[in-house]
Amino acid sequence: MSIPRSALTPIYYAIFCIYEPMLTTMGFIGTMLDPTKTHNMQAPWPSHSPPPEHLPLATTVTVLQLAHVCGLLGFINPTLQEKIVGALLTPLLVGDVLHLVVTLWALGDMRWQFSEWSGMLWLTILSGVSLLIPRVAWHLGIGRYTEARDGKGNRKGLGANVTLSGGRT
Repeated sequence: MSIPRSALTPIYYAIFCIYEPMLTTMGFIGTMLDPTKTHNMQAPWPSHSPPPEHLPLATTVTVLQLAHVCGLLGFINPTLQEKIVGALLTPLLVGDVLHLVVTLWALGDMRWQFSEWSGMLWLTILSGVSLLIPRVAWHLGIGRYTEARDGKGNRKGLGANVTLSGGRT
């Protein structure tokens, strides 16, 4: 009898169960320590309009609420079976795409002025893409066993240790 294993191969486990929770935890802690700095670093500020030194209370609450939601989402543990993992990664993939689209849209004409982007904006875009790519790869079945493609009798190579529906590997 085989021990049930995760639907995630080691690389996907490292990305979704170590890297992503680390990113979201660091973002949450940074925001809790200095919500004004986090707010002001989200996008470049026009030279004639410096960022505010103090945020309105509603803005501070909103920034902190968003940070804690992101922190919590980073701890969704996708080390479950394939259908459950897909159910978790699908909305996160949609969220990745929408987050990038909304961020770039909100920048307006500044979206293509890369030299004006803040470090936080670069981090937002690059970390978003660094999570988007493996989510797309997982959905495409890259680097993992998929029942539909590989079938129960053909478990070889990457993802061969995957147990689906509580069965044996």
